[in-house]
Amino acid sequence: MKSDAIVIGAELDGLIAAMRLAENGHSVQVLSNGMSSLNYAPDGIQVLGHIANGIVISDPFDAISSLDSSHPYRILGADQLKQALEWYVDVRKRLGLPVVVDSNNQQAISAAGLPLPVYATTEHQATFDKVHGKITAIIRFAGHRDSPGELLANGLARQSIQSVIVEFDSPGSVVENAALAKTFDTMDALEHYFECLRKEIPEQIQAVVFPAVMGLKNHQSVLSTAERVLGLPCFEIPTLPLSVPGMRLEQGFRKNLKEAGVVLQTGVYPTACSIGVDDRINVTDESGRNHQASVVVLSSGGVLMGGLDVDSRGRVQETAFELDVYQTAPLTANGPNEVLDALHNTGVDTDYALRPKMNSTGYFKNLFVTGHTLAHWNPSKEGSANGVCIATGWAAAGNALMYLEERNAA
Repeated sequence: MKSDAIVIGAELDGLIAAMRLAENGHSVQVLSNGMSSLNYAPDGIQVLGHIANGIVISDPFDAISSLDSSHPYRILGADQLKQALEWYVDVRKRLGLPVVVDSNNQQAISAAGLPLPVYATTEHQATFDKVHGKITAIIRFAGHRDSPGELLANGLARQSIQSVIVEFDSPGSVVENAALAKTFDTMDALEHYFECLRKEIPEQIQAVVFPAVMGLKNHQSVLSTAERVLGLPCFEIPTLPLSVPGMRLEQGFRKNLKEAGVVLQTGVYPTACSIGVDDRINVTDESGRNHQASVVVLSSGGVLMGGLDVDSRGRVQETAFELDVYQTAPLTANGPNEVLDALHNTGVDTDYALRPKMNSTGYFKNLFVTGHTLAHWNPSKEGSANGVCIATGWAAAGNALMYLEERNAA
């Protein structure tokens, strides 16, 4: 199959690159090996929450200059990051998943009740500011094990927020995250359900937090109904994986991409990639099918998602193009934290345009690397996962568009 562009991987950065390329009139294929890490992602947008030694930062843009010069943010620069975020905020609005951007990071509430610095939040995403000074009801659905109520209550108490756990009947017989969300989407007696819940909520309660399973497609309507019936502000708290807010985002992207004519192929494993005639890139999958394109965006993820592979000797390899990989020695690190940091920082080095090295003398002209496949950043330690994926996916698409324009003009 031939197209203008191939995106390898369905990570957030890959979906962003595919959308931007399609919006500019190019044919795009997305080849992915399965589920993306969006299924583990919390709500909102994390850009940069911590720097060296775990220091919490308020303005992520002010802190970029303190990062190592090889960090993806430093390679792209603050201006490109800002442009990418503005574009992404607009996209989320079009997808029906709008976010609100504040001048500084907000402290979202994690599943364990810990503060999570976020650059933008959704309307019903729980933050410490939203429940500050309010006696809060923590709703726990009977049998639902992915919402640790006691842990959350302890976390809120550490921030001087009083809470009460209210156990209530699950809306359906299956209490797994996605199943609960789908049940809320299709409930006929939604108002009656919340009326029954209202009777169980103590009178002194001033805010309500639900596990983030309040619908996949209709969560905004579900939560608005809850607020109207309960007469209280209602918010969502992340659960243990899988993440329903991440599923909402992935489904929104996939629907939009299909409507734009993007070909989405899941369960496709690239086994060989090469440069063919006229610099076109050939990608062969495990079924022997050939996919050709003028540009390729490599968004296959890091070690956890299979874009990078660690062999028995601790050597890390990029799995699609066998690109050179920067790495330390993760299997010889002194402890688990050092191992994780080494694995996160492992990845592909690129130039300013996100192009990897082709050989010792130059760089690919039409291959761009994004997100977790890149080296020199640690999303867990920095709180930067969304931001780096957004910025690099957006920038890679922009660089690919310039290449395609020059190619077509030649």
